[in-house]
Amino acid sequence: MIIADAIFILIALMTMVGALTTILARSIIYAMLGLVVTMFGIAGMYIYLNAPFIAMMQILIYVGAISILIAFAIMLVGPLSQRPREWTTLTRFIIALVVAAFTFFVFIKIVVGSKWLPGMSSALNLTTKDIGRTLFDKLMLPFELISLLIVVAIIGAIMIALFSREEK
Repeated sequence: MIIADAIFILIALMTMVGALTTILARSIIYAMLGLVVTMFGIAGMYIYLNAPFIAMMQILIYVGAISILIAFAIMLVGPLSQRPREWTTLTRFIIALVVAAFTFFVFIKIVVGSKWLPGMSSALNLTTKDIGRTLFDKLMLPFELISLLIVVAIIGAIMIALFSREEK
């Protein structure tokens, strides 16, 4: 086995274990940690695919900002006293499983049925400097709007926490 294949398998396993931990964890803290592992695994996939800029943005935005935002929301809301009821019946679980399988098979059909054009990725010779210059020259407004959205999400988490504490 080639070393690159072994690294890919390790990254894929890490991503899948993190995703399963996120889904199956009984504690919301462990679910958040599973999400962080999954996001690091996705960043590893980007590095493996020779896209270092996207990998660093994945780590910076998702692992850094979004994970901290989720941690703040968990800390501000406090412990959940009741278990969620989404999977209380077998019927709901079977329906969710059927929808997931259907979505998976549609996705596979689209990927297999697509005609991939060879050599398209080599036509783009962008560097990180080019992407950064484009972000800060031409796309400054969307970049600032994303920052504003994160601030609004933090304020919303604080407001939800304050209102939930008044109700107790």
